[in-house]
Amino acid sequence: MNYVGGNKLEARVKLLFFGCLIGVYLVILAGGTVRAMGAGMGCPDWPLCFGQVFPPTSFEDLPINWKDFLHGKGLENPQFNPLHTWIEYINRLLGALLGLGMLFLVISTSLIRKKRPEIFFCALAAFFAVCFNGWLGSRVVASDLRPIMVSLHMLGAFVVQIFLILGLCKLNSGNLLKNGNVNSNKKLTIFVLVSLLLLIVQIGMGIQIRESVDWIIKTSEGVLRADLLNLVPWIFYVHRSFSWVIFGISGIMVYQIFFSNKDLKKKNISVWDLRFFTSKNLIGTLSIIYFLLVILQMLIGGALNHLGFPEVAQPIHLLVANLLFGVLCFMLFELYNFKSIRKEIKMKPLVVEA
Repeated sequence: MNYVGGNKLEARVKLLFFGCLIGVYLVILAGGTVRAMGAGMGCPDWPLCFGQVFPPTSFEDLPINWKDFLHGKGLENPQFNPLHTWIEYINRLLGALLGLGMLFLVISTSLIRKKRPEIFFCALAAFFAVCFNGWLGSRVVASDLRPIMVSLHMLGAFVVQIFLILGLCKLNSGNLLKNGNVNSNKKLTIFVLVSLLLLIVQIGMGIQIRESVDWIIKTSEGVLRADLLNLVPWIFYVHRSFSWVIFGISGIMVYQIFFSNKDLKKKNISVWDLRFFTSKNLIGTLSIIYFLLVILQMLIGGALNHLGFPEVAQPIHLLVANLLFGVLCFMLFELYNFKSIRKEIKMKPLVVEA
């Protein structure tokens, strides 16, 4: 394997991986908007919308039997909301575009399958995960938005992220040696792993809170959004306080990477010098991004808690949670990636492409 450099095809494949990952986050944002706006039944059938390929834009565009689609979901006095319909349709459209992008990624990685089989299988696994999650989305509609089905659909997005990020890290193996000077020590890896496990616990509590909110909205009439969190069980208070644990660990991780760096101390680089936060390259940059995202997430959580549970904050809260998960996965995979490369370098000489 050539660790440094790489051909143009691999560079294009890397761009495709990154593009698909961005697509996943766009779908997550769109899905979160659907949930926040209560637009999940904007298109009550799947894969069509009121039996049509293109959704209706006004009441006049609806089929004669449009109420039958909603009555089948057990809805009384169904109402047509074109805004909800288009929000749900855009969500589905983004999902379909992501599926096509994933298919193109699989085809592209098949061209380097013999040289980089692990890249191909990452793309293939991500493609099947997207397909399964798309099917699961249809079951969400068929189940009349059962909270447990919505949660499973959301968890599927985490699986897709894992395979895409793993593929990116495998493709990035050469850059670790070409550009980076990350010291893959055991303590740092443990910090990242602990951070990931704590984040998973926090996300799990967030999922339960969302299910509780959905249940309250569905079973209680006349409840104001500002009063929703007052009706959520005790787990909300644990979730809120646990965010400080996440914040503390993220701060310690940044300290472990930068402030305990002996090389920086020898070079006498000040913390106020920009080189201080760029000297560790990718891992250091990701740790700073993670720390800032944690702060942003806490601010958004505070807005949900103190500003009457605003609809606009819900999808952003969900998106940032996924970004936090993605950043930590990237850090963890890169650290193990660097460690495995370093072991292999000891076994054979480094090959440098011209």
